[in-house]
Amino acid sequence: MQNLRNQLFDAFGTSVADTLTVPEDGVVAVILAYNEALRFPYFLDHYRKLGVRHFIVIDNNSDDGTANLLVQQEDVSVISTAKPYRDYKSVWRQLICERYLRERWVIFPDVDELFVYPGWPNLSINNLVRYLDNGKYRALFCPMVDMYPSGPLKNFSYETGQSFLEVCPWFDTVGYRYNPLKGSHRKRYKTPARHVFGGTRERLFHQNVKRRKNALDRVLLAGPFGLKAKAPTSDLGRTIDHVLFKFLKKALPDTAAVQSKIPLIKWQSGYKFSGGVHGIDKLIKVAPDWGVLLHFKYLDDFKSKVTEAIERKQHTGDASHYLDYNNQMDRLMEEGLQYDGSTLFSGVQSLIDCGLMRDSAEFAAWRQHQK
Repeated sequence: MQNLRNQLFDAFGTSVADTLTVPEDGVVAVILAYNEALRFPYFLDHYRKLGVRHFIVIDNNSDDGTANLLVQQEDVSVISTAKPYRDYKSVWRQLICERYLRERWVIFPDVDELFVYPGWPNLSINNLVRYLDNGKYRALFCPMVDMYPSGPLKNFSYETGQSFLEVCPWFDTVGYRYNPLKGSHRKRYKTPARHVFGGTRERLFHQNVKRRKNALDRVLLAGPFGLKAKAPTSDLGRTIDHVLFKFLKKALPDTAAVQSKIPLIKWQSGYKFSGGVHGIDKLIKVAPDWGVLLHFKYLDDFKSKVTEAIERKQHTGDASHYLDYNNQMDRLMEEGLQYDGSTLFSGVQSLIDCGLMRDSAEFAAWRQHQK
């Protein structure tokens, strides 16, 4: 225990991380934040309505009033730290879970993400994890779906406390794929076997490829690596997956951003994240169902957030993806993100219909039995 205390102090630079009061039951959210005073009021409202019992926020030296806003919330514990996010983002989450949340269900959302799932909004997160426990699942996989407003971003305005979905109700339903990671990450981080890529992010920002798609590429993307395909569950299946993917990868963007996470996990001591909450180093049982993280990056602070990220250089590759955003900023301000293929969010069924959310027969039957 003393060793864990030392690790907590080294990682956070404060003893506060070892003195939190955390409820002994219910789902706990662990959140990393920097300058999120604009989003936190509605974010907390959404997760409280889901049934999240407590919030542990690691505030990375915000200067916009984030910490002052949070310390007034009875169900929020705040750890303020000036340590660099780039070096500690995985360690912070892991150490908090090791100290307080072993064998507990934990959700790891960013402040610009709203978690939804089959049965939402009528099914609480507590009943969701009851279902997961019944199936002996330890995680729920979630694509990240970028949500955006209509019209040019320069005309868009968001007021603190407004529903994110009311102001950014549009999303891309096509242009996604479901494939394994490239390189060493595939071997080091065993769960999940595949990730989602594409969508709005690639449509707008990541289009550079080594060659054009051929007939075989289109077959692979429509079938084995399509959004509704099944991920392999055996070592042999993963090997075949990797071999098939080699035929395809040169026709895909080199700077592709991972568009999925495993944000809801029953924490087991020793788990390690792959930087963010995209992958776990252990092979664990993931539910066949998919939730979704609705991603609200494009509020009216988007431009300042991009500039801030580029200056701080705390994100992957010295914030290289933020440089891509910045290169397209004038066009987004003038034209926005909406296009002919945009779809209006009308509830979780709109995500299920296009394959971004999965609702197994097992889960549907379980929910029906609860009524």
